Amino acid sequence: MPFLQLDRTSATPLYLQLVQQLRRMIRDGGIKPGQKLPSTRWLKEHHGIARSTLVAAFEQLASEGYLQSRTGSGTFVNPEFPGLHPGTGIAAEAPQPPRLSQRGRAAAEGLDPTYFDPVRVRPFLANVPAIDLFPHKIWGRIENRIRNRLDSTMMAYGQPGGYAPLRAAICDHVLNRRGLKCSPGQVIVTNGSQQSLNLIAALLLDPGGRVLMEDPSSPVVRLSFQAQGGTVVPVRVNETGAAVPQDGPQTDGARLAYLTPSCQYPLGAVMPIAQRLEWMDWARRRDAWLIEDDLDNEFMFGGRPDPAIYCDDHQGRTIYVSSFNNALFPSLRLGFIIAPPALARPLMALSAITDRGPNTWLQAVLAEFISEGHLSTHMRRMHSAYVRRRRAMISSFDRIASPHVSLRQNTSGLRVIADLPPGTRDLDVLSSLDSRGLSAYALSYYCMQRRDLNGLLLGFGCTHEDRIPAAVEELCACLCALA
Repeated sequence: MPFLQLDRTSATPLYLQLVQQLRRMIRDGGIKPGQKLPSTRWLKEHHGIARSTLVAAFEQLASEGYLQSRTGSGTFVNPEFPGLHPGTGIAAEAPQPPRLSQRGRAAAEGLDPTYFDPVRVRPFLANVPAIDLFPHKIWGRIENRIRNRLDSTMMAYGQPGGYAPLRAAICDHVLNRRGLKCSPGQVIVTNGSQQSLNLIAALLLDPGGRVLMEDPSSPVVRLSFQAQGGTVVPVRVNETGAAVPQDGPQTDGARLAYLTPSCQYPLGAVMPIAQRLEWMDWARRRDAWLIEDDLDNEFMFGGRPDPAIYCDDHQGRTIYVSSFNNALFPSLRLGFIIAPPALARPLMALSAITDRGPNTWLQAVLAEFISEGHLSTHMRRMHSAYVRRRRAMISSFDRIASPHVSLRQNTSGLRVIADLPPGTRDLDVLSSLDSRGLSAYALSYYCMQRRDLNGLLLGFGCTHEDRIPAAVEELCACLCALA
């Protein structure tokens, strides 16, 4: 058996060092399948290891299937341990990729899982709010209050559709902020907008069913529909958002249309009322549904936002989706659906089947945070900060006047778009920005059929206005170096 190398000064316990080294020797072929190991007495004498430590290590490896103990004979490497070639101890070749379902392939092949890796909060990071302004003390006091009155009801499985006081608080919140009237029975609390969209797609999409979707739009949302078996049909976005497409083979049979009318993501267009009415008429004629993702509706910089489509849809064909990620912080993972009455019960049933709903304790904290007025106060404070940060972003680009970038000034949302010249490809810029401590998203990554968009999404929500001018200078210097 190869010599054991143990570090008695390490914080790793000796028995665990033994387990790790013996496991590696077996898998690398240093100890062969079926080979007998030295006795614990011999190892104690030659390595100075306590017998209890050796026994603990052997028992651990036996429980994992690496070793076999034979009464009266000793301890042996398991000759039939899975993953080893018989007689060699060398790890077997990796198995062939598993056969996935069509939906599984759409998810696995469409998106690199590292897309969801934790991100550092750096200048220009989009889709992250002003977490530096979050009222930790107020939130903490409510958490402590809820914790002190935890009972069996709150610690058991949650209620269908979500925690009742939070559903009532959401009704008040959307009425005050968006003029949207609904009852708590129409509210389904979810683990964020992404789960909301998954539930809606699972409920309404048959395999191969068509979904009309803005182009450009969120690639994660697109892949979510495809993973549910849907066929995504791109609808080109112009200065007023996505227009209702003409009837044709591609749009025939479409059951869903996904829209971000209050602040088109990522271009920031605001859809006018007349265009919204056309979409409502399309849904009525086609017996279809509109998914209204009310992204970034909280933060407008050119007057009050128009009412949600849901407010004017008297036919009950609009499903309203929103979350508290931008208003509070992304890892909160609490969102909601406001469903037409006909869909509320089926969506609740599907939510109960898939995950039994979000954490009840966290829902209780958010319910009191809203009902006590803290959310409204926090959003007013953030809006003032975003006005300053947006102004700092625009004035910094105006001052530098770089020929390598042209800024679009959206009137809503926590980002601006920097268009790049034809010779600079947006995807090629990202690694250079990363090396300079900056974050951005490539606009072309959001496109399906379009090839005319080449730029960067630059967030200003999570960066203090004092840091923005230097970050803009660094960005322009980077683009100049790449030109």
